[in-house]
Amino acid sequence: MKLKIAVFPGDGVGPELINEGIKVIEKAAELGKFDVEWARYPHGAEHYLDTKEELTEKILKEIKNSCNAVYCGTIDAIKTQSVSGHQKPDECERVKRVHSHATGFFSAANGRKIPNVIRNYFAQFVSLRPIKLFPSVESPLANKAENQVDFVVMKENFEEFYAGAAGRAKSGKSRQQLDIGKDSFNARFGLSIESKGEIAYQLGVLSRKGCENIAKFAFEYAKSKNKKKITAVDKANMLEFHSIWRESFESMSGDYKGIDVEVEVIDSAAVNFIRQPEKYEIVAAPNVIGGILSDLGTALQGNLAFACRANINPEGISMFEPAHGSAAKLKGQGIVNPIAAIWAGALMLDSVGLQKSSDLIIKAIESVLRENRTRTLDLNGNNSTSEMGDAIVDKFIDIHD
Repeated sequence: MKLKIAVFPGDGVGPELINEGIKVIEKAAELGKFDVEWARYPHGAEHYLDTKEELTEKILKEIKNSCNAVYCGTIDAIKTQSVSGHQKPDECERVKRVHSHATGFFSAANGRKIPNVIRNYFAQFVSLRPIKLFPSVESPLANKAENQVDFVVMKENFEEFYAGAAGRAKSGKSRQQLDIGKDSFNARFGLSIESKGEIAYQLGVLSRKGCENIAKFAFEYAKSKNKKKITAVDKANMLEFHSIWRESFESMSGDYKGIDVEVEVIDSAAVNFIRQPEKYEIVAAPNVIGGILSDLGTALQGNLAFACRANINPEGISMFEPAHGSAAKLKGQGIVNPIAAIWAGALMLDSVGLQKSSDLIIKAIESVLRENRTRTLDLNGNNSTSEMGDAIVDKFIDIHD
């Protein structure tokens, strides 16, 4: 097998982290007898400030036609209108920290923010966050062993309250029109508003097709990983439109014998994430709820340096990255833990059919942490970013058949 991966190292410590991920993947390729080629793209906040070069549709088409996946570091967002000369991102007005993709900056060409361009362009409708307790990493959970908590949170990326149906109306009478265009539907809402004061509104929209797409992905994932239960989380007891979410999972369960569906409202799920997280294997939720549960799951791990994410289109190109910030103040010091980037690389290999190499990378991470000899600053140690990467490579070699 030969892979070609589009790489966006990004801003801050992103390049340092992604280099360690590449180091581990190249060793996996050497021992696993597959080839990997890297197509590097410099686009990010710092690059834009220095060059005014933007991520264009031409580049995205190039990636679509030649690459198997996208591998990202950490990307910052800025207001280009506040930038002059060669200011650095930490000298500019930051409007948002973008953790998940390589377009977290303003597009001067079209005057709009494009923090979701890669995700939207490649229709990556699933966000997957792995949640796992690691050895020798302190968790806020009491009396939970490392092998007890190991699940994934999947959230739908494009619908619900993120569908784009939002606005404000001043005091008095007004009429507004909202148009929403998605792959699964096109909708037009006409609003007649009368208010004694200013109001803000956000309409939640879920399509049957969108819900069924992620339900099918969850069942296929469960089948491939030999998982026995999917927990579909919603707020259908209060939000009527969430009923279509649970219906989609319940109706599809008959097609997948041996995989149970549990329906749980978010209130209960939030409690159970703390009290009995071991009960979960796969958690699936609409966008807002899924985002909250993903971050709560990361907190259970006890360390943000382990937070990684896959944005997935099972029939197209997916994107893999750390789910934490760029730590601009730590740039160049070589002290940041690279495990999130390395774990994201393992998710990437799994997505392209290299499950053995993926599993061995995760086992290598676990072994290094269990031995407790290599620890970066966040783990109360003094080892460098590259030393952690080297330790994982060495352990990968040791455990490889």
